Amino acid sequence: MNWSNITSLHLEISALCNAVCPQCTRYPAASYYTHPNISHDHVWSIDNVRKRLPLEDLVNIKQYLLNGTVGDFITNKDALEIIKHFKLASPTSFILINTNGSARSVAWWQELAKIPNVKVNFALDGLEDTHHLYRRNTNWQQIINNAKAYIQAGGAAEWTMTIFKHNQHQVEACNQLASELGFNNFCARHSDRTIVPARDKSGNFTHWLEPADGTPVTGVNREELYKLERKELNFKNGVKFKTTPIHNNIPLPSLNNCDSLRYNSIYIGGNWSVAPCCFLGALSFTKESDHRYENFYNALTDAGLTIDDLVASDSLTVKAIIDRGFDWVYNRITTDTALTACAQHCHPDKSNFRASRNNELKSTLHHIVKDV
Repeated sequence: MNWSNITSLHLEISALCNAVCPQCTRYPAASYYTHPNISHDHVWSIDNVRKRLPLEDLVNIKQYLLNGTVGDFITNKDALEIIKHFKLASPTSFILINTNGSARSVAWWQELAKIPNVKVNFALDGLEDTHHLYRRNTNWQQIINNAKAYIQAGGAAEWTMTIFKHNQHQVEACNQLASELGFNNFCARHSDRTIVPARDKSGNFTHWLEPADGTPVTGVNREELYKLERKELNFKNGVKFKTTPIHNNIPLPSLNNCDSLRYNSIYIGGNWSVAPCCFLGALSFTKESDHRYENFYNALTDAGLTIDDLVASDSLTVKAIIDRGFDWVYNRITTDTALTACAQHCHPDKSNFRASRNNELKSTLHHIVKDV
């Protein structure tokens, strides 16, 4: 794949966030402690956008997805100018924004509504009495006020609700309220992450976050992170996980399962790291604290590259990085040397790999429940 093939961009214009969601990669061990490799410098400026994603490079882009792996676009003070830059480059493109919506003024949201062919998905995980249990540090009423201002100014909006055990009884009420407020759509989705014990600013347990009844439990084993936090070890020294090996006898993912290839898409992180997808892109800052990193790093090294070679700068455009190629990722996908991230997220649902991960997780949860 080269830049001429790219028609969709997944962008994280800020790695900062005003929310403290316990299951986010940003907050190890479901605490208020931010991952040490996330910097306040990981925020795009409009000047950098103009140099690293110049207008002439964006003319063929049909869709922009602004969705954070660890950040929210509303924390970027240049967010509106950046969106306008995209629209100037590709006027007919569609821009989809996922946000917690708990920031900025009513006037700011009204201005966003004036930009054509934009849709905002507001993350509202229940009513006022439950929303804060996952979207910690956000204000439900402020989100409602911002959404109303955006909608009344002509903006297209969707209410996106993640269903947990603690809010599953409110789905219909949220759907009804979304309709009354003028949302174009209401989407209720089940959490696909593991059970975690949320912790306060002092590291003390506050409440469980559990999937809705009947939801299969999946996710990444974080038992070691809990143990390290309880032992008060220094997270900044790095948390090393064993990489799950890719065995010859497991079903391998098809190239058709790779969203990057299926949708001619690429991911660019808040630190300007460029990767085929967000699963790989996040490894540029999670590094040793992520069980997938060692395998990713070895493949990168084998290709004669370093992490810095994946980061756009004023002298290295995103286009230049893409045109150099990600064959070192794509060529492994259908082999037993597939990157752990590819195997974990793009294997067939019924593969032995996913089954082994789920069994491993169930064992982990047993120990966590006993220890909290």
